[in-house]
Amino acid sequence: MKSCIIAWFIWLACMQSLYGAKPIWDIQEQLSLRKDEIYTQDFVLSGVPKTLKFYWTLYKNYGLVVHLQYDKFPYQFVLYTDYKRKSFTLPLSQGQDIDKTAYLLLSFRDFDEQEKVANLGLFIMLPKKSIN
Repeated sequence: MKSCIIAWFIWLACMQSLYGAKPIWDIQEQLSLRKDEIYTQDFVLSGVPKTLKFYWTLYKNYGLVVHLQYDKFPYQFVLYTDYKRKSFTLPLSQGQDIDKTAYLLLSFRDFDEQEKVANLGLFIMLPKKSIN
């Protein structure tokens, strides 16, 4: 009985480590952008070239107003440095992709009041290739 309980705890610890694994990003950038400075990133998604562009226009009341364009579609959002509002996530997968977890994550680190520079993190996970 005791060995059964120990085996169950070991199995539980192994499963927890699988679900708590750190993601492996295909593109990872740490950025420092000034107001209206445009950042552009090109990548290929399912054989189709894609372009991501974004910039920020206003920092007010600890919020950073960001304009993003992906796949010729505009987005506008406000990021804050607190835990729940610091990131913007955008799914990148197409309907025919094997891996539905491909996405873009833009995270607001902090704002340098002196230099008027926003520090951001850009993370992109592309669809994984199928093994045939």
